[in-house]
Amino acid sequence: MWYLSGMRVELAFGRTGITLELPEGFQYRILEARSAQPLPDAAGAIEQALEAPIESGPLAQLAAGKRSAAISVCDITRPAPNRLVLPALLRRLEQAGIRRDSISILIATGLHRPAAPEEIREIVGEAVAGAYRVLNHNARELSEHRHLGSTASGTPVYIDQRFPLPACISRSASSNPI
Repeated sequence: MWYLSGMRVELAFGRTGITLELPEGFQYRILEARSAQPLPDAAGAIEQALEAPIESGPLAQLAAGKRSAAISVCDITRPAPNRLVLPALLRRLEQAGIRRDSISILIATGLHRPAAPEEIREIVGEAVAGAYRVLNHNARELSEHRHLGSTASGTPVYIDQRFPLPACISRSASSNPI
């Protein structure tokens, strides 16, 4: 930890970082995250994790007999190695018998804006973006969502109109409590 008084600080923020000018007359303490060492063989580690996960069977075994799959990935604001992880994951789902057109990749935008097409390619990789259904939504545009009902406490529940209704949701009465 450093204790500083008035200076210029470079922070890792966005793609290029940000510089802050800290005013004189204050004491500052900069907390730094510990850096993790990269794996020597990241692709091999991913393959191993999918084949022998902790406390679970292999992904292919879990996916066997299933008709569809949905994979959630972070939006552009969260750096994640999706371009490295997704190909291995998708390959196993297809080997387990899930058809490519029954696999959806959901970009978890939360309340952030929807990802632009070039951001989608960056998030999932060019090959995956071109070969799989990647769904992205605008949480602030209610007209793009279907009302599913309300929770027991009265909280409304919505789903993007492009998503198929889950089998557990009644198609005839969307006002039923979930």
